[in-house]
Amino acid sequence: MKLYSQKQIIYLVCSHVSRRDFERLGIKNWIDHGWKVEVFDITKFLFPSFSKYINGNKSGTYFEGLTVFQNINEVLSTLKSLQNNVVFIDNIGFSSEEQKIRRVARNHGVLVRIKLGSLPESKNKNNILSVFSLIKNPISLVNKIISFFKNKIEKIAAQKYFSDYIVVGGIKSMSGINDKKTSIIKAHNMDYDIFIQEKQTKLNKKTNSIVFIDGGGAYHSDDIRFGATPGVTADNYYPVINRGLNEIEKSLKLNIKIAAHPKSNFEINQKKYNHSIFENKTFELIRDADVVVSHNSTALQWAVIMKKPIIIVTTDEIQNAPYAKIFKSSIDEFAITLGKRVVNLSQLSSVTNWKDYLNVDDAKYEKYIENYVKTKGSPEKLVWNIVIEYIEKDLF
Repeated sequence: MKLYSQKQIIYLVCSHVSRRDFERLGIKNWIDHGWKVEVFDITKFLFPSFSKYINGNKSGTYFEGLTVFQNINEVLSTLKSLQNNVVFIDNIGFSSEEQKIRRVARNHGVLVRIKLGSLPESKNKNNILSVFSLIKNPISLVNKIISFFKNKIEKIAAQKYFSDYIVVGGIKSMSGINDKKTSIIKAHNMDYDIFIQEKQTKLNKKTNSIVFIDGGGAYHSDDIRFGATPGVTADNYYPVINRGLNEIEKSLKLNIKIAAHPKSNFEINQKKYNHSIFENKTFELIRDADVVVSHNSTALQWAVIMKKPIIIVTTDEIQNAPYAKIFKSSIDEFAITLGKRVVNLSQLSSVTNWKDYLNVDDAKYEKYIENYVKTKGSPEKLVWNIVIEYIEKDLF
């Protein structure tokens, strides 16, 4: 591979870079290692509705290396004008427009794809109940057919423009990587960095609390970004969750705290939940909790790493509503993977003793880490330091 003479990196992103993303995407790490860093944001023309939804405080406009493009021609023109070989962090999708951007970018450098954050997913994607529900709803059936062929086309396109490097975390994140010319950088999920940084602290600290990991509820910004129907409705979801959390709190004699989802509407959630809700404190709340309650959050990896008892919950709406099928399937798969029973908070009378749900299956927890969190044998370093060291050794 051709050696590079200048340390220049460009992030290609299709979602506004928030302050949280600035840290998670390792922008500061690259700068600290002497790299010139830029971020090319294509959200505005790719997802115009989502772009309008995000306010200025979350758009990341504070970063001087950020360029927000108005249309695809601006992006392509800027890429074609690059004089030096560049390292691109490929954080965009596989639509026709994004593939054009990817193709031109690769003519001016190498592509690094981040393939982290794999989650348990159902192996039974074509069950009979789903088919019957689609037949009863012709519009959904047509949309599913369109989505199926679109995904097929995008996967073919993705194979055509391979990545030079792929960063993986866990066995499951390595699935689908077939090109022998692609270099695999073995690492771990970004959230594992926080665990590494906190290892010096007392991880088994307890505060007589239970943390409920908010999944975004009816106000997840990704639903707006992709024009998707939320997996729950506000009128049905929050009353059931509040009653359920009250019952758990009363039974286990522990205080409920809610960890707000980073992509949820915090102001609205403050009004919807009956318990104290905290923003940007998910790790700390899980670390200090006696019990963790959730549906299917990626943040559960922290609970798994720290061997916390986990209660997986659902509701009648999630179990039965056609728009919640994917959500339900994900919850069920999380429960199976972790060796848990799912508790339906709409049917609290079926629970006789909440302590029966606090088992920790050590073997399943360890398997979860191996499959979804950290690649076996990967360095115990911050993920972006692993990537930077690998790239610098390979290209310079």
